[in-house]
Amino acid sequence: MKFKSFVQNHSSSSLTWSNGPKIIFLTLLIIVGIPISVYAAKVTNFIPKESILYAQLNDIDEIYNEINISKDWEKAFELLIDGSELEEMQQGIMAVQNIIGTDLFSVIDTVGYQTGFAMWQIEVGDPHGGFVVHSGGNLAELQRLIKILTGFMGMSGGRLTLDAGEHRKVKYNTLQMPDVLLTYGFVGDFLVVGIGKNSFEKLIDTYRKKSESILKNESYTAVSKKIGSAQVSLYLDLRRIIPFVENMDADVRIQLEAFSKVGAGLNLLETGPMFQLFTIFDPNFPESQVNRYLKEGKELATLRGISGDEELFIAFAPGISETMWELAREAIQNSDTDDAYALITHLEELLNLNFEEDIIAGLTGEIALSVGDLTQFDPNSLELLDIELELLDIELDNTFSIDASSVHTHGGLIFNSSDPSKWDQVENSLSNLQNTSVSKMDYKGTNISRFASNIYYAEKDGLSLLSFSEDQMYSMVDGLENKKKLSYLKQLPKTP
Repeated sequence: MKFKSFVQNHSSSSLTWSNGPKIIFLTLLIIVGIPISVYAAKVTNFIPKESILYAQLNDIDEIYNEINISKDWEKAFELLIDGSELEEMQQGIMAVQNIIGTDLFSVIDTVGYQTGFAMWQIEVGDPHGGFVVHSGGNLAELQRLIKILTGFMGMSGGRLTLDAGEHRKVKYNTLQMPDVLLTYGFVGDFLVVGIGKNSFEKLIDTYRKKSESILKNESYTAVSKKIGSAQVSLYLDLRRIIPFVENMDADVRIQLEAFSKVGAGLNLLETGPMFQLFTIFDPNFPESQVNRYLKEGKELATLRGISGDEELFIAFAPGISETMWELAREAIQNSDTDDAYALITHLEELLNLNFEEDIIAGLTGEIALSVGDLTQFDPNSLELLDIELELLDIELDNTFSIDASSVHTHGGLIFNSSDPSKWDQVENSLSNLQNTSVSKMDYKGTNISRFASNIYYAEKDGLSLLSFSEDQMYSMVDGLENKKKLSYLKQLPKTP
């Protein structure tokens, strides 16, 4: 490489670099680690083009910090994991910490910057893949942790061989486990682990540009562009994965075969979409039920109910409820008993309405779930069918009575019927049946009804609002009062 002397002339002064100072300066750059190359390695530079599964984790250390200080995350864990499972996880974490001699945060801080996991062959008994971990500047700590873990695994049924070989100037060790061979080594700031014979060499060959990386995989790049940046991302080539999956339900296999590629992204730190799912779908599978959900999209009116203060908001297009009713109708027709028909007959007599022409038509439309305070959200209270059986005292004997005094949860439903006149008929029939008292209140010009101790109902701008929380009802009304469209809604498709 040739370096030319740099001379900058000014009218009042001049600066000239001689060879001596210039060499000293460049040497200092190298010593302190200032990059002078435009090429900076990433985890994806190691991943082979033919990978059929690739998962990447970014900035998990930052997410862990957020989880520790967030009550919302604490509540989310309580909803997703029951007490016994959480206690078992904590015991497992303590056991690992005792083995490696450090706490969980130190481990996540070491490996949480960027990690990639890939498989390019998942045949049972002969898997081939690997994972790559960027140390994020904590290389010495990562090497220490790997030394402890591999030593422990070696004493637990594995056979550890240090300095087992070298491939393209990268020294590696091997750990032969009962079911699989692991080969690992370090390249710069990266830990590289191969799963299966010759997998480590394949990762290194890809990094050395002897073979193409996943960045040259057109399907992967198409999916990743749709997903964008995310802390957790996943790419699946389902057509190549499904044949290797044993004991899969035949119907599930048929449904999945319609998807050739799948990508998912979970964004937990940045402003924008939290979860995205992108698929390459083949509609030429008549057995696929997904085809039935692919109805013409419509602009969602329920999005007008977003105030901007929600911690969770999920909206479903009318086509979703239409298809669900179609599937329910088919399930009833194929049922071996007459119980469903007996219930339908009872409802028709009770409401004095036709089940399909009136009730189903009125209950078809777009629906949204809005939660203002996730820490006070109990999803079981929103599973209305279960609520009727478990939390509400309902008697259907030519009268309709509800007692919701034991239901305490934030969260509300926003409903926009595809057939408002049929929805009005359903509402009127239910109102005529119920024998509970109804109290009225006014909030910013909107009439809110309260009945059954703890149920709030209102209609505004053509939308029906239902909640078990007074504060949540106010929040949904505020959302409809706010005529300014929130910026992040512009990222949504106009007719989902």
